[in-house]
Amino acid sequence: MKHLIEIYGWPLTTFFSACVGLWLAILIVAPQFFMAELSLRFEDRGDRLTQTVNDLDVLYRHKGTMEYDLEHGPACNTMGMINPMMTDDSSCAQLGVEGKLRLEQQILETEDLIQSLLVEEQNLKEIKAQQYPYSVKNYTAMTGLHAWTLTKTVVFALTVTLIALAACYPVAYALALRSGPVKTAILFTALFVPYAVNELMRIYAWLTVFDLHGLLNTLLAIVGFAALASDEVIVWYRFPGTVLVVLVYTYILFMVFPIYNTMATLDPNQVEAARDLGAKTWRIHWRIIIPHTKPGIAVGCIMTFMLAAGSFSVPHIITRGLQPKWFTQLIYDKFFESSNWNLGSAYSFTLLLICILFILAIMAIFGVKLRQLAR
Repeated sequence: MKHLIEIYGWPLTTFFSACVGLWLAILIVAPQFFMAELSLRFEDRGDRLTQTVNDLDVLYRHKGTMEYDLEHGPACNTMGMINPMMTDDSSCAQLGVEGKLRLEQQILETEDLIQSLLVEEQNLKEIKAQQYPYSVKNYTAMTGLHAWTLTKTVVFALTVTLIALAACYPVAYALALRSGPVKTAILFTALFVPYAVNELMRIYAWLTVFDLHGLLNTLLAIVGFAALASDEVIVWYRFPGTVLVVLVYTYILFMVFPIYNTMATLDPNQVEAARDLGAKTWRIHWRIIIPHTKPGIAVGCIMTFMLAAGSFSVPHIITRGLQPKWFTQLIYDKFFESSNWNLGSAYSFTLLLICILFILAIMAIFGVKLRQLAR
């Protein structure tokens, strides 16, 4: 802070600090606090409060449909939705006077019912809050299948991290210590060019590789290992390895650049001195390069693991529904399919806690501190 004040002065430093504090409070602290609070409120999906909330949703939709019918005519509606094929007012059937009066009465009755249910909902919430203010039932309610899904997701994320580390360490070493300026520029360009394309487009490009009549099956058919007949084609979407390959490809840059950034700060004379003293290549890496690169390896592992564990688009698109769901897909289903935000928050917070524990474990394994990671 003192260094910032010397550079920018008190006014700008105070403004920057306020912006950072506001950003942390609104986009990080407040959502996590809200999610944690929701996760500790158990919602019994079979109780009267839940039934009341569901009834209110139905009544609101029914009221909206009747109001639209009253204004435009019932022929413009199809199952409560606007018919896109009917854009001309003349195509809408007009209600008579008696029909309008009957519909207005139904709308009034629906509004009365909504108001009574709103009062009942508020009373039930107050009673429930007094009896059961907080509970850990959302965390203990995770079934065996969902617990297995969480375990599988974490194991897959760890596997992706290890594969990316094994693949990226030699690349970072070649970029930082074994390549000249021209070769380094070519390698950087080769790494960057695929990532200039949108992530979803890159994921869908992999579908053309693993498709039933895609590139991989076509190549196997050419060399005689498989046929393109529908009964003999290999369904790659069923194999977990397809998800691993695409996850590694999608997040590999988040491993290679932190390692390269720290490895590039190593003095090459240390490596040359070790070689002159007769040290073998593996010993140079173990005693000189890896200890110097520990912060970059730690950052790369943390970023790759968190991105892989929290990935939604890759497992959702690549598996095509032929493999068990990823844990992030379960969280999505709880929020948007079953509208159980309490259980979804518990699942989300569980995944967040696992990521935090992974960060602490990596810091302990590599012996780095938070300040070193921030660099």
